Amino acid sequence: MSSSSKAPRTTKRYVLFTSEDALTEGERKQLAEILERRYGKVKLIAVEGNPRAVIVKTTNATAPLLRDLDPELTIHEKRLKSVLTSGAIGNLKRRAAPAVANGKVHER
Repeated sequence: MSSSSKAPRTTKRYVLFTSEDALTEGERKQLAEILERRYGKVKLIAVEGNPRAVIVKTTNATAPLLRDLDPELTIHEKRLKSVLTSGAIGNLKRRAAPAVANGKVHER
């Protein structure tokens, strides 16, 4: 099959959201359902070591809509705020990683 017969690939984008309080697995699932109803297919990625952060994998077209949500999104009275958008998930994971005692970002 030639590459011209394939469906065009959509560019993936990632949006980092933070919450005032830790998000439970159920709240992340509810967030995914709300975003899919509004914007189509998305994937939520929990940030290891930071239960207040979640990364949403979406498309280039949807990312600006998520980034500019107004009013902010609320799940069980926890406000979520868009922090950063990127084409590379690593940038967002580093931004959301908890700081260690000496002030440096934890590296693996």
